[in-house]
Amino acid sequence: MPHSCSVLTCGNRFTVESRARGITFHRFPKNEVMRRKWERAVRRKGFSASSSSMLCSEHFRPEDFDRTGQTVRLRDGTVPVSCFKVPAKKGSLKPAATRMSRTSTKARETLPPPTIQSVPKSAPTVVPTVDHAYASTPEELRIKLSEALARVESLEREKRNAKDRERRARNTVSCLLEDLEVKKIMNEELKERLDIYADLPVHLLSKNSHEYTKEQRDFATTLHFHGPKAYDYLRECLHINLPHPNTLQRWMSSGEAKPDLNMTMLDTRGEEDDPAKYLGGRAAVRENMELARVNELPYEDFVNIFGNVVERCPIVAAAVCSQRPFADIDAFEATICDFIDALSEAGKEGILRCHPDLAGRDFKAGTLTQESLSEQANVGFNALSSEETATMSCWNEEYKERFGFPFVICTLMSDKASIFQEMRVRIANGCTEERACAIEEVKKICRLRLRNLVHADAKFGF
Repeated sequence: MPHSCSVLTCGNRFTVESRARGITFHRFPKNEVMRRKWERAVRRKGFSASSSSMLCSEHFRPEDFDRTGQTVRLRDGTVPVSCFKVPAKKGSLKPAATRMSRTSTKARETLPPPTIQSVPKSAPTVVPTVDHAYASTPEELRIKLSEALARVESLEREKRNAKDRERRARNTVSCLLEDLEVKKIMNEELKERLDIYADLPVHLLSKNSHEYTKEQRDFATTLHFHGPKAYDYLRECLHINLPHPNTLQRWMSSGEAKPDLNMTMLDTRGEEDDPAKYLGGRAAVRENMELARVNELPYEDFVNIFGNVVERCPIVAAAVCSQRPFADIDAFEATICDFIDALSEAGKEGILRCHPDLAGRDFKAGTLTQESLSEQANVGFNALSSEETATMSCWNEEYKERFGFPFVICTLMSDKASIFQEMRVRIANGCTEERACAIEEVKKICRLRLRNLVHADAKFGF
């Protein structure tokens, strides 16, 4: 078995001394095409590499090596160069014999002796310095290049590993879904619910530093307000790195985090939320409250009492709670309206989708909130004829199909006939125009509900 470099003019051997000098040895590749390229690069006539043939590292460029691990490896597709290296050891090759023919001897005799020109003393030799970065020695540049290449290789490897983990996770989920479908366990309802979580922002659930990013703070506050019980389960049972609810309250009070509304989450709440939870705290405060009491309410009581001034959106009350104290009820109303106006278009549409249909399924099933039930009954929707019910049902479906959210109108400021007429007119609006119109109706409803809870002439003395 050979223990030396396969290049004829190279005297490097696989010894302790060569390894101490930083020389590494690399076997010929098993790939037939690459193997032949290496054999041609060696420039040995009739040479055929065996399984133990090796080349030393001095026949490769510095950038051909991967030095990120404990073992120095060659990168894929590397071909050796510099295979005519002058041997490092003296005497490793025999000196060429001197020609003794008559012509050669005569030529040497006729050659004039070499003349040596003296260098004037007035021309001193300039020795370069290495005081500047651009004057670094080749060895220093080689080391810097090797370190940079090693760093790039490390980052590329991390990127590849991350992509591989993501691919494996996706494949696992895809296989699981396919198994559910094959075994006929996956029905349409389950499939729709799983699609809701297809774009779950998993990166927001991991904490990579000692502080939470702004995105993580907003995500945590929104998640907590949409589902406090789910938030506690993720944090305490699954040990996901979510901040404590007290930290969320501190962020809300200082303005470091601002929750937003998510249409999908609000939609899934619509059918599952128990309307009674919107009524529990407010039943005991039907009498108008003093504004001073409003400003002194604990956070949980404030959200419980004012959580439905915007239909099924307690997150709005939670967001404006940190803006207390309010000077008067107008300031209270303005704060809520400003919060709604500051939402994205998707957030505004999420608020609209929390509202029930007029004389719709929730009305018939008795699952409306107390406020909505009272408001719809106020215009006689509890006593519609069969023809009016069919007409309203048809328009509800047509309206939702066109705009993606239910028809919203302040029923306390309208009557049954005007509502039918308004619905007929507004269904012809454009999407942007109708969204803005519906949001104004939400504000009207909010004002009336708020004045039902707080003294209309309430003032707060600072």
